[in-house]
Amino acid sequence: MTTSKPAISEKFIGIALLALAGPFIWVVHFAVVYGVQHIACATLGNRAEFWLETSIIVVTIVALLALLALIVKPDDILQYLDRNQLRQETTKIFFSGMMRLLALLSFFGVLWVGLALFFLPICASLA
Repeated sequence: MTTSKPAISEKFIGIALLALAGPFIWVVHFAVVYGVQHIACATLGNRAEFWLETSIIVVTIVALLALLALIVKPDDILQYLDRNQLRQETTKIFFSGMMRLLALLSFFGVLWVGLALFFLPICASLA
């Protein structure tokens, strides 16, 4: 009995998920920033403002640097995953462009959430 080859290879799924890394980083950043903010403000009140501001700045900078790497070097990241050169050049160009565009959109989303820290009171919504 022989096994049939799957219609979609695991490597393709990995490359497709890697191309969606920008929106994944954005979602995780959004959840961490607002989840931690609401929990800390609800439990500690206004005493948590300094630590929340510091942690939001750090998490935003880390997310922006990760997204910047996806924007600047998408070919290197995809090349690392496809070391055997199995993908066609047009497929690599498509995924590289898609990764770059989605990471750029996510970059502005993360920046928007991070900049809200400077315009809105951090624990006022839960007071």
